[in-house]
Amino acid sequence: MANIAIVTDTSSDLTLEEAAATAVRLVPLTVSFGDESFEAVTEISNEEFYRRLTAPGAPFPRTAAPNPAQFEAAYRDAFDGGADGVVCVTISSKLSATYSSAAQAAGAFEPGLVDVVDSLTVAQPLGLIVKRAADLARTGAGKAEVLDRVLDLVGRMDLHFTVHTLEYLQKGGRIGRASALLGTVLSIKPILTVEDGVVASADKLRTTAKALARLVEMAGERSLEQVAVLHTGADDVAGFCAQVAAAAGVEVEQVEVSLTGPVAGAHVGPGMIGITRVKAS
Repeated sequence: MANIAIVTDTSSDLTLEEAAATAVRLVPLTVSFGDESFEAVTEISNEEFYRRLTAPGAPFPRTAAPNPAQFEAAYRDAFDGGADGVVCVTISSKLSATYSSAAQAAGAFEPGLVDVVDSLTVAQPLGLIVKRAADLARTGAGKAEVLDRVLDLVGRMDLHFTVHTLEYLQKGGRIGRASALLGTVLSIKPILTVEDGVVASADKLRTTAKALARLVEMAGERSLEQVAVLHTGADDVAGFCAQVAAAAGVEVEQVEVSLTGPVAGAHVGPGMIGITRVKAS
């Protein structure tokens, strides 16, 4: 049986408890408020991050990628712990330099020992990919099998969400192909997606209620293997989850819910809510 270690970054929104339970090694991005900087998740909790984000007069948050040495340390820790190989899955390379750091660090090891995958996504979708990869690795699967599972999930995972304001995406430079919305932001409530690794517009609705209804409708599309909900402190998350569960034809307990962490939270701001869909294979 192989012993394959899974590494990811803290944009995956795995909590420290989830990472420990699944034996996933987390490499932290940094979030800064003015002159104060914290390692996302490992030094600042989600709750503390949103408290700071919504405080009156709070500086606009910034994020920074880990450096290659941090990934190299995570890989070495895995090998020191008995791993035969490492699979590292990162935030989209088009949203962060994290993938570049992870790939550069892999070069410090013999070819074939460390494989780095660009998830082309962020937040909950990345976390779901990582957790499923970790579940497979714990069965003793080899690195090729784990890699195949990761790449399969990258191709079947999508994310759709609506934000309270586009200000955070604009200021953080992550608005991508959704930039055309800026001229009409006052008259629409967009549904955004991460497409080919960048933020793009998926639909334009006139009100928040219509945007939420469209997300629920999308959760009910057939040929879906799983639907999950993510948010940044949005209103009535429980009610939205109940609607998503009903649309998907599952019990509400089957809809995984996650509070988006500091990395993506810094770029979407408070009040975001959305769905992650895993399409059937």
